[in-house]
Amino acid sequence: MAVRVAVLDDYQDVAREFGGWNRLGDRVELTVFTDHVDDAEVLVRRLADAEIVVAMRERPIRGPADRPVRRRPCRTTDR
Repeated sequence: MAVRVAVLDDYQDVAREFGGWNRLGDRVELTVFTDHVDDAEVLVRRLADAEIVVAMRERPIRGPADRPVRRRPCRTTDR
């Protein structure tokens, strides 16, 4: 079963090319988000199935608006 990876805020859509994902083949299911989401609830829903989240450097966790996302418990799996 493939590991689900989400890449956030890849505005230039370069993560697929420069991330070396092709070397992992079918072991990774990659989802790249090229837009930014400010709403914490939307972001949580967007990432609900991701096992790994890759944050581009442009997404700083700055303050109170980001706290709802940081404080969410991680989902556990039986892997």
